[in-house]
Amino acid sequence: MSGVGALIFATKGSEMVSKKRAQGKARKAAKAAKAEAKKKEDSEQQGEATLEAQIGRMQINDAVCQHGDYYPSKADERIVTEFIYAYLAEYNDENKWGIDLATALKGAYKATIGKYAAVWGNLDKLEFVISRFVFVATRYVLNGDIPQACINVTIANYFEQFIACTFRNSQPSIDGPKIFELHDADVHTLVSYLKKRIPCKCLDKKYKEVKHVKKMGECCNPCCSLPERRAERSKMLYCTRCRRAFYCSRECQKAAWKIHKTFCDKNSAIQANFDANKKK
Repeated sequence: MSGVGALIFATKGSEMVSKKRAQGKARKAAKAAKAEAKKKEDSEQQGEATLEAQIGRMQINDAVCQHGDYYPSKADERIVTEFIYAYLAEYNDENKWGIDLATALKGAYKATIGKYAAVWGNLDKLEFVISRFVFVATRYVLNGDIPQACINVTIANYFEQFIACTFRNSQPSIDGPKIFELHDADVHTLVSYLKKRIPCKCLDKKYKEVKHVKKMGECCNPCCSLPERRAERSKMLYCTRCRRAFYCSRECQKAAWKIHKTFCDKNSAIQANFDANKKK
């Protein structure tokens, strides 16, 4: 209800208020309502501008390739865009979640599941969310901003894994190491990931430029002596029990066992139970 309508409803039938005075109040209310709407619009635009560094532009020019991004309906576009901004606002809130990636991803989920259950519980809307992050990540790659592309790919993969666990039953739980790997991905890994997810050829040229770059992985031994614990992925060893931890050498795998054991036991049990249920 507009400010004018509200005023008319409140004063209708009152003989104590003159017509001239009522009209004056109506004009003031209309002016106040217009000012408030402008203030709200400016606030929303400022909020979007703050988040734009993470998500890029939400309004897509039809003349620009959308890299697989799509619009199932105006209503879905509106709620999904609103959800993405809300999720990113939570994800970026270091006062709540600190700087830990896993905590931020899970925290943003818990903070938005109540208001946006219609998104979290709908496969089509979640795939729409993913298409948005993939689109934005692709634009960042083409603009040469690899760190921002990695952030968007990280979140896209989190949603992909959420779908795999919740809707498709194709994996038992979220694979944290995979997400961490994408967060710090080399350009070859990043471009390969996106190239498989877009229907256009916009990354073909970029892929040719970076395909010689060795794909790197992060050793799960926190005391690994390699720079940034990075090793060529094709030469890395992985834990055959949980299938989630990777190491640059046998020595690192042995050194990290005491730390990894609890994580390994838990995820191995989850995987075993998942595999058994799949056979039923």
